[in-house]
Amino acid sequence: MENDDDRLAAAFRAAVQDAPEAGFDHEDVLAGSQRLARRHRMLVAGGVAAAVIVLAGGVTTGVVLTRDGGTTTSAAAPAPERAEQAGPGSAADAAAPRAAAAPSAPWSGAPLGPAAGDCVNPQDPELRALVEAALPGLAGAREAPTTMICRPGGGREVNLEVTDGALTGLLTVVYTPAGEPPAQTATAVGWVTAEVPTASGGTVVVTSRGDADSGGVPFADDVRSVAEALGPRL
Repeated sequence: MENDDDRLAAAFRAAVQDAPEAGFDHEDVLAGSQRLARRHRMLVAGGVAAAVIVLAGGVTTGVVLTRDGGTTTSAAAPAPERAEQAGPGSAADAAAPRAAAAPSAPWSGAPLGPAAGDCVNPQDPELRALVEAALPGLAGAREAPTTMICRPGGGREVNLEVTDGALTGLLTVVYTPAGEPPAQTATAVGWVTAEVPTASGGTVVVTSRGDADSGGVPFADDVRSVAEALGPRL
């Protein structure tokens, strides 16, 4: 008696006998393979296609189409830097390094000494040149307003409105020749002062005062070194 396995095998044989003939033969397969080979050679001969994409902000990146259809992205070229608007109190200004006071070097020249004239010049150009040499960060600082009172005695002064990062204030340098009482040393809160004897027998006093809303004293750490640099030159 025919079991289930025999009946199933007979059904498969009948299905194979009734199947239509294949629509392709060995020649068709070979021709298709040759077409694929020719297409591959054309892609190689034509090179690798590439595209360049410009992103927002000026960043340029290359996108390369590979032969297998994938993509490779090149490293982005650096975008041109935008100039920061620097100014007193800005982030760029606070982070920028400033020129510190120059170290006091041995001085072999003749001291500047007292000034000529009947009245003390509150913006003495010769003294200012020495001050800027001692502290380059003061170069270009604006002259501060001064009184018109005539003070005789051959002294010299420089009065400047200064900016040190986010700090603003007034920096004064007063040279008093020998035989004259030195400028009063300030002790008020928000002031930093240094007094040094000069080579000509006088004194020089350097004072920095912070503005009320400054939050600190500009060039506070440089006051002493500036005074010491000026002493041998005055």
